[in-house]
Amino acid sequence: MGPGARHAIDLGGLFVNHRRITQLGTALAVAGALCTPGARATNDAMIELLKVLKDQGTISAETFEQLKGAAQADDEQNTAGQNEIKQAAKTLPKIETKGKLEWATPDGDFSWRLGGRIHLDTAFYDNDAGTSGEPTTLSDGTDIRRARIEVNATLWRNWQFAFGYDFGQDTNVRDGFRDMFVRYLLKGPMPFAFTIGQFKEYLSLESLTSSNDTTFMERSMPSRVFHDFAEGSDGRRLGFGVTTNGNNLWTASVGVFGKNASGDSSDDRSDPILFDGRLTLAPIHTDKQIIHLGFAGSWLDPEGSNRVSFAARPDARIGADRLVSTGNIEGTDDVTRFGVEAAGVYGPFSLQGEYLTADVNRAGLDNLSFDAWYVFGSWILTGESRVYEFERGIFKNPKPFSIVGNGGIGAWEIAARYDSADLSDKDTVGGNEHNFTAGLNWYPTPNFKFMANYVKVLDINGGDFDDANPDVFEFRAQAYW
Repeated sequence: MGPGARHAIDLGGLFVNHRRITQLGTALAVAGALCTPGARATNDAMIELLKVLKDQGTISAETFEQLKGAAQADDEQNTAGQNEIKQAAKTLPKIETKGKLEWATPDGDFSWRLGGRIHLDTAFYDNDAGTSGEPTTLSDGTDIRRARIEVNATLWRNWQFAFGYDFGQDTNVRDGFRDMFVRYLLKGPMPFAFTIGQFKEYLSLESLTSSNDTTFMERSMPSRVFHDFAEGSDGRRLGFGVTTNGNNLWTASVGVFGKNASGDSSDDRSDPILFDGRLTLAPIHTDKQIIHLGFAGSWLDPEGSNRVSFAARPDARIGADRLVSTGNIEGTDDVTRFGVEAAGVYGPFSLQGEYLTADVNRAGLDNLSFDAWYVFGSWILTGESRVYEFERGIFKNPKPFSIVGNGGIGAWEIAARYDSADLSDKDTVGGNEHNFTAGLNWYPTPNFKFMANYVKVLDINGGDFDDANPDVFEFRAQAYW
């Protein structure tokens, strides 16, 4: 055999050895991959590949068994590690930051939520003089209507508490305390909630609706006139209440209340005693269709002061004086209030109205009766619907289908309202006011809202501003979470 032939054979052997070395390197790489936690899902396929390499003679049977054992041990280790991770995850709190800031345990037994709202208002007025010759005294202005911090918590699943404080300029109650209560939930087919502290009394759909969710910048005259009449109150009072609901049809609330925790301590009026209750029916309440009916009643004893007063602003707050007012009604023994409410939603269309009355019983004098009512309609141009919270019998803002900043236009709503308050009866001439309000609302996201309202005082009969017809233009930028 010549040198050339031997050279050819050596090259051939080198080629064979190179192929075996490559296959062995591949096997070692596979073995290394088997030891990687992320390769667990492919271990079975890798073992099949090792079998092929063993059958080809690339690896020995002993090496195959060692690599196979390593793969199986890796599977067991990964399984144990995943179980440990799952067990640990069950104890970790869930943190929610989409539209809110909330910490909660996975089982829901404990949760803490930090909320708040910012309402920035501007108002412009066109005053008007009535038959008395004295023009209305409405003043243009810009102010922080509300700047509120709220803390809500659930502890041991059945216990809740809430605390709210308002730093805004509309603290018609002295220190700005808002909701401050402790609540116990008794769950079951007919759940009960027992609440003690400061919270809203059970009267009027619009009053119970959050200021974040009202269709207009200011609540209508009925829901304002018949709450802040015995002492400083925004509808919240210290008290004890019980609420329940059943059959996905009705809700019921009863409570006993006293003063507002932030009432003016310089006022010589003593704390009132107030009982009230509310019943609502919602035979239909789906995402797109809602029928809501409600009835409420209240009895109040003004205690030692023996006086009450009723007054209303022209559906505006910043720089707005009260255009109708009874002044102090002396000799008051008690006040009885009644309310009827109704609302309907059909897709983007909504209609809502209320009627409230207050009967004042006086010692040795004729009893008095005052009433007020409103009706409004709205149309959400972008197709969304108002949201209904059945357990509380209230409405919330629509949730926009699209988000401004993510290629959407948000939700757009137009609305119109007529409201009236009659505060004249017998020897009390507080005035009778009728207003019309047109509104435009823009919801660019579920946490922001921009509002524009035009209010026309159609007529005032009696009182200091008889026959005056001022106009109001007001705007709000609102954030809430």
